[in-house]
Amino acid sequence: MAALTVGSLFSGIGGLDLGLERAGFQVQWQVEIDEYARRVLAKHWPDVPRWDDVRTFPPAGDWSVDLIAGGFPCQDISSAGQRLGFGGSRSGLWFEFARII
Repeated sequence: MAALTVGSLFSGIGGLDLGLERAGFQVQWQVEIDEYARRVLAKHWPDVPRWDDVRTFPPAGDWSVDLIAGGFPCQDISSAGQRLGFGGSRSGLWFEFARII
């Protein structure tokens, strides 16, 4: 039986991806804006395609996976912050998550 596939949004340094791999998933693509984090991802997943901006993903083609996972930025939702909610520039990226799903 083939492994279930996962696409990773807001990948960070790949903690969620690593956990999903250990659970039997195969990472098919990753999206992460932070350059340092992308270098870490490239070291651990050298053959996995990755993009730097969730707002421009996906490119043309079929990027279908069994699961789309990610931890979108939540600073604007935090009660410790300015409480901008989903209207904030960071937490508002949740709508990109929903678009891709």
